[in-house]
Amino acid sequence: MACKISFKDRSVQMNNRQFSNLLALTLEYAQNAASSDEKDHVVRMAYLHENEFWPGRGVQLEEDFPETNERKFWSKMLFDTARAVFNREVGNHDHSYWQVQAIHQIYSTGLLFEHAVQQIEPKWYADTLDRAEFNQVVNGT
Repeated sequence: MACKISFKDRSVQMNNRQFSNLLALTLEYAQNAASSDEKDHVVRMAYLHENEFWPGRGVQLEEDFPETNERKFWSKMLFDTARAVFNREVGNHDHSYWQVQAIHQIYSTGLLFEHAVQQIEPKWYADTLDRAEFNQVVNGT
């Protein structure tokens, strides 16, 4: 069975196991990365993961994440989770067969959340670890 994470005409498709893994990895990262002001987003996502996002359901950003601030938070967390998987900081790394696909799906979902925010704030981009490193290495800032 498959599910998708969608916003308007854009979506990221995956099977149910990959969807559950995406949520689990993102929650694992977010639990440590969220500020005290952002912890409510993590608690809510954990609840949704356990109680609302059953196999095949997926996510509709317009309905499931209507608040812009929460979309911003999850955009950043998804991008940074993809980097954390790459750096082997989250997930089970006894085997690596799953990493490339997981990084793609997590990063693509981050882009989807970012796009959803940009419909309201066109010049907004997630303040990610990758963006910070790019600015330091390339721009010297």
